[in-house]
Amino acid sequence: MRLAQANPDQTALARHSVLAAPGPVFVDRENEGRRLREAILGQESLMVGGVAGAGKTALVSKVIHGLPGDLASRCLYVAGAKDLQDLLRQLIQSLYELGDPRLQRQLHSERISAAKFGAWLKTLPSTRLKGTLYRAVEHGDYRMFLDHLPPLTHPMAKVIKELFWMRNTPVCLLPRPGAEQALERFNHFFYWDNRQRLILGPLPPPAATQLLESCIERFGLSQFNLDGFREEVLDLSKYVPGAIVKMCCLAAYPRYQYGPRIKIKSAYIDYLTTGHDLSVTRIATCKTLRDR
Repeated sequence: MRLAQANPDQTALARHSVLAAPGPVFVDRENEGRRLREAILGQESLMVGGVAGAGKTALVSKVIHGLPGDLASRCLYVAGAKDLQDLLRQLIQSLYELGDPRLQRQLHSERISAAKFGAWLKTLPSTRLKGTLYRAVEHGDYRMFLDHLPPLTHPMAKVIKELFWMRNTPVCLLPRPGAEQALERFNHFFYWDNRQRLILGPLPPPAATQLLESCIERFGLSQFNLDGFREEVLDLSKYVPGAIVKMCCLAAYPRYQYGPRIKIKSAYIDYLTTGHDLSVTRIATCKTLRDR
């Protein structure tokens, strides 16, 4: 995360995390934010699910950035792990960048320097990766956020169970849209009840309208003829925040403009084609490209 202020806790947070700060287009989700914050403070594992573009990653980002710096720095975020080994390596990499003392002691005992760490990490088999991770987190008071995971396998489910049942390390899962049902077969591992599921749906109409107006300003769309634009965006998006933001982001590109008007249906088709997921980093990229 990149934080504006630079006290020691925030510096550590900026160094190890890849979860960007939420942009100014984030609206609503107060109840969901309170529930997620409650889970983080209470060391409770949680599954955050919902429709594509519902804003799961943005919600996690907003809540983490609102935590005290020392706790936020211990929130480890991993996105898009390819398999179990990749997940373990990404988590250990985050712990290394954070300067976890238990991991540092292990590296010192094995005479692994900073220059050798990357190669060392790549050569470890799964059993050693798990042992290294478990020893590091057991007394570290961490929170883990696993975003856009591949379909869960039994070995991966066992690692997640080990983390939050045996190593006292809460895990927040953000499955890919539609993958929540696939998690049901691991209920006997996780023992999740409804309270441990946070499902995001479309925004209420007033919040969706507020988000749309914010995006129109953010992406410089007010210069165009917006007759019917607002109604079309809300209708096509079904009030899903990611769809609203991505369509407005795309509308800032010349290819979706025809004189003073915006070809919003073309932007919508390309939004569906390129994927529903929209990180705050990609939102920033849209704005940067538009401003060039």
